[in-house]
Amino acid sequence: INNTAASAVAVEGKYSYGRATADTQIKGSAGFIHTISFAATGVVTAGTVTIYDSTTESGTVIFAFGIPTSLAALTVTLDVSCATGIYVGFDATLANVQATVSYR
Repeated sequence: INNTAASAVAVEGKYSYGRATADTQIKGSAGFIHTISFAATGVVTAGTVTIYDSTTESGTVIFAFGIPTSLAALTVTLDVSCATGIYVGFDATLANVQATVSYR
């Protein structure tokens, strides 16, 4: 058995997560975003959530999603690398939504 290959298999599928209900830095260094899950925390006011490859609400946009008032729970698989960090930005109109990012 190749120990390197066995070690690689052992870490696949293991992710950390960060939850945001407002503008939040999820990870302050390079990483990998597996999924983002959205859910309502009350009556949703529509708006946009933007995921940045950054430690602030600026820089490279990885994903932007318009959240409708009729939001049902939703998970989006991205499987993308980030060179700088992971930051979740909520626009000024969005309310009562949580975004959970699973990452490495």
